Amino acid sequence: MISRSIRAPPSLILLLALCFFLGYQFSRSPFVPTTALCASPSDSTSIAEPGRANGPRIAIVTFVTSEYSYMYTSLKGKNYARRQGYDLVIDYEEHAKRGTMWWKFEMITRLIKTNKYDWLWWLDFDTLITNTDIKLTDIIQETLANVTNPDEIDYLLTHDCNGLNMGSFVVRAHERSTKVFRDAAAIEGRHREKGEQFSEQDSMVTLLKDDAATSQRTIQVPQWKLNAFPEEISCFDESDRVWEPGMFVLHFAGAWAHVEGPDPTGKLMKKYEGEVIFGDWEDMYELTI
Repeated sequence: MISRSIRAPPSLILLLALCFFLGYQFSRSPFVPTTALCASPSDSTSIAEPGRANGPRIAIVTFVTSEYSYMYTSLKGKNYARRQGYDLVIDYEEHAKRGTMWWKFEMITRLIKTNKYDWLWWLDFDTLITNTDIKLTDIIQETLANVTNPDEIDYLLTHDCNGLNMGSFVVRAHERSTKVFRDAAAIEGRHREKGEQFSEQDSMVTLLKDDAATSQRTIQVPQWKLNAFPEEISCFDESDRVWEPGMFVLHFAGAWAHVEGPDPTGKLMKKYEGEVIFGDWEDMYELTI
């Protein structure tokens, strides 16, 4: 019998050594998730804060699949998650068969199945969290305070001048929510069979109109509270309130239709990034040296 030694490729040995070294170094800091260091590009990046305060378990969910001029600005604003003790879950690829924006439903469904969260906040990437003092949990509690059966409300949605806007919404992490996504997908499938394109937002509008049970599980939040638009994008809900300094979230939805130039969203991000209220960094980081 001939004995053969098995040699690992040098590149594999180097990668394993690098992962071991980085894992050791970063494991000494409680603020860097070592599991994300050597993850494949298709994996989500989840940034969790240890020692979170008691209360509802929250994850902020988003994805970005291209490189934009405003990536750093958008991500820096979402450091809000660290300050409030929420998780931030980001995908860098999407594989939705029905269209790119359907991936949000795939992500939310996947997170619901983990049983790690009570509420999930979907937030489009072309957004700035402009006031990190405001707690999402407070908005949820205030919204449900006057509802007869708050445990039966699964969706906190916002509108703009065109109706439903799904660029920022909150969903209860419950199996009922995944059924809604399946029902919306079924609506899209029926339209696709007719040769019609139907977005995830169009499908939700139809579902909310035609299905009373789903409609009863939703509540509309004033746009300025959860999905405010700047003055350059004058498409507001019934409250007719433009974003003002101190408001929670700023969304540059459809900037291409309202702002001239080759990079409309980047232009608005640059204009408003100085308005972000970040809070004291010493409250978010525990220095170890």
